[in-house]
Amino acid sequence: MGEFMKLINSINQKIQQIITRPRQVFVEIRGRELVLAEGYCRIELYSDECVILRSAENQIKISGSNLNLQHLSDERVAVEGRINGIEFL
Repeated sequence: MGEFMKLINSINQKIQQIITRPRQVFVEIRGRELVLAEGYCRIELYSDECVILRSAENQIKISGSNLNLQHLSDERVAVEGRINGIEFL
């Protein structure tokens, strides 16, 4: 039983390290029509003129017109439309 508890404790420590590790944030800009953002954990604001995404450490504001948000995965989104500006908050 002692070895089993050591294994469980080891697994729990590894899980905790993964959970508390800061996510890397990536922003890819493709012309003025597409922004791919990865590592952001929450959508703070979404309208056809502004999208604000939050990570553990910062926010990014994407402004423009006719903006559409596409959920690509739990950590990756695409903002499409006419991109006028990108600002790190």
